[in-house]
Amino acid sequence: MSFKSDIQATRSDAGNTGTAVIAGPIRVKAISVASDGVGAGVLELTTTSNTGTTLLYVDVPQGDVYTLNLPEDGILFPAGVFVKTKTNVTAYTLFTDIYSAPRLTGQNG
Repeated sequence: MSFKSDIQATRSDAGNTGTAVIAGPIRVKAISVASDGVGAGVLELTTTSNTGTTLLYVDVPQGDVYTLNLPEDGILFPAGVFVKTKTNVTAYTLFTDIYSAPRLTGQNG
């Protein structure tokens, strides 16, 4: 039998490309991205600044809100969540483990 873990929601708008959305190690469990309605949206999340390894790339249909629940334990961002590319996106919300710590590993917590 599995147990549920606490999560937190972190909302961000289009103004922070290249900066940490969430600092420190964390697991992203789900994401919701809103298109600005101008065209198809793209959101690319990386491991460090805007040049790090891409761990999540999300395409959003024009004028839509796209929500993606990640399987199993989600995606571990070992140094925090950074935005590399954000095109035609109004805002997005990251759903993550509520607890993060310097020694967060491939296991929850």
